[in-house]
Amino acid sequence: MPVVQTITLAPGDGTGWHFHPGRVDVVVLSGTLTRTLHDGRIEVSHAGDSLVELGGPAYIHVGHNRGTVPVVLVATYEAPEGCPLAVSVTEPEWIRSGAERCED
Repeated sequence: MPVVQTITLAPGDGTGWHFHPGRVDVVVLSGTLTRTLHDGRIEVSHAGDSLVELGGPAYIHVGHNRGTVPVVLVATYEAPEGCPLAVSVTEPEWIRSGAERCED
């Protein structure tokens, strides 16, 4: 059964690097969300945008609010039963090494 959560990131806040065990559908209600994805791509989503985060450890990412107003998200999780909605992970090596992008 899907789980729906409202998430608020204050200006300057971030989610920390993580992945989701299952698919997550997200709608940005306010603010601007900046995500760095597993492959180094940066995606920016504004109020009114929707996005999909695929599940599994291959899809680690981090989200930030680099704006001046709160980012408010509504996330619908399709997590497998018994699994957490998100799993925290360490920052990828390519980020620590200062690389701009990591390609498969």
